[in-house]
Amino acid sequence: MKLKSALVLGTALLAFLLPNQSYANENYVPIETLKPAVHLEKPELKATGGKLILSDSPETYSENGAFYRDTATGEFRVFWHHQNMSGENRNVSLALTNTSDKPVMLFSKGVGASASIYPDVAGKEALVQFLKEKAEKKYVKTLQPGESYYMETYATDGETVSGIAQYVVYTKDGHQPATVTATTLNYTERPADPLSIEILPPDSHVRGSFPHFDREGTLTYDTALGNAYIRLSSAAYGQWSDKLPGEYEEGISVVDGNKPVINNGNYGVLYDLDVKLENSLHTPQTISIYDNPAGGFGHFAMQWNGKLNTTGFLSYLNAWKFASENIGANGNSYDFVTSLPGGASGPSVIYFVPEK
Repeated sequence: MKLKSALVLGTALLAFLLPNQSYANENYVPIETLKPAVHLEKPELKATGGKLILSDSPETYSENGAFYRDTATGEFRVFWHHQNMSGENRNVSLALTNTSDKPVMLFSKGVGASASIYPDVAGKEALVQFLKEKAEKKYVKTLQPGESYYMETYATDGETVSGIAQYVVYTKDGHQPATVTATTLNYTERPADPLSIEILPPDSHVRGSFPHFDREGTLTYDTALGNAYIRLSSAAYGQWSDKLPGEYEEGISVVDGNKPVINNGNYGVLYDLDVKLENSLHTPQTISIYDNPAGGFGHFAMQWNGKLNTTGFLSYLNAWKFASENIGANGNSYDFVTSLPGGASGPSVIYFVPEK
């Protein structure tokens, strides 16, 4: 599910979602209580990491087939998000195929996939699994020439599968970066050769390959500002865009004639920010940090200073306090990692609020 404009998405779906999902949370506050707030100076983001393969079109499918296919060398990440509307149960998979003439070794560096009737729940659960595993490199399999590795997720009719996985591939001899072909696909029976499965026609969503899967930067907040905010995963273009310098990069859809594409919302991209809480007031302060999905909704995950925090259903009407810090006269620095989960829309507006 891609980033949609403001209230259109939230208003249309809140009536359906609210009765069915848990959203009460003692750390929620009405967003209006955090306003007015000043806009923080935008940090310059640096694109880092390997290739990102994005599979989100067709987002809803009814026939067997492949969603996207591309090659990847060395370290790469794949993000996929597809809803089963076939009327039957299906498997949604990421298949990695060794198309070289020599064995290659496959390692994972974070894997998450989940199925749910609620697309945003599937997205959050997949992201949480991924973040919990990301720090550990695990041997997966040695692929012989022509062999494929499948990461399968079972989806009943109506369920969305959301997945995010990062891998590194080396040659068995020489331990040099190797190349595999990644295919996202759905089926009732696993095919012997995922490369033989034809690509399904696209819908209005995006599929493509992008040069980098991470963004890094330094975000600075000073207590003298009072309430302040910054937007992450803002629209890449248009009237709602408040993107950061270096936040977006152009990709191509290799299955659609190398058409230029933009990953609006940066799904599958991790934001790894060094947050500097400065204290020009020079007296001890308590600063709370909130997330608000302006114009949208979803289930979210925020990793603050190594601690992973998650929320239930959160709409644009509320903000979620996911961290609070007591800072001394000289301030402090914190590590902040997040990503817009599949099925969630935003942007994620991060508020810094001094406690009264």
